Amino acid sequence: MGAAAGCSSDGSRAAADVRITDCVRDPDNHRAVVTGEVLNGSSKRSNYVIQVDVKANDSKIESGLASLFRVDSGARKTFTIRPVGADVPSDTTLTCTVAHVGRIAAE
Repeated sequence: MGAAAGCSSDGSRAAADVRITDCVRDPDNHRAVVTGEVLNGSSKRSNYVIQVDVKANDSKIESGLASLFRVDSGARKTFTIRPVGADVPSDTTLTCTVAHVGRIAAE
């Protein structure tokens, strides 16, 4: 599936703006929690949509989305994704990856 007009997609400069900083199991609700940050590398204030895939023991178990609005050029903004999916057993190794990034200039 392609990106919408005006958006950058995974593999582009927009994906390089996104970094996952943590990927853990929430001990209270037994679900994955993904945190990260965006550093807007474009020359314009931008909106982002970020899709993250979560794997447990090398099998994809869920995906989640974050939306960030009006990120100034050169600015950092953090995000937290709490995907809705299967319970994650306490001894499970989680791996989170950025699956897709959409970026469009903000008005």
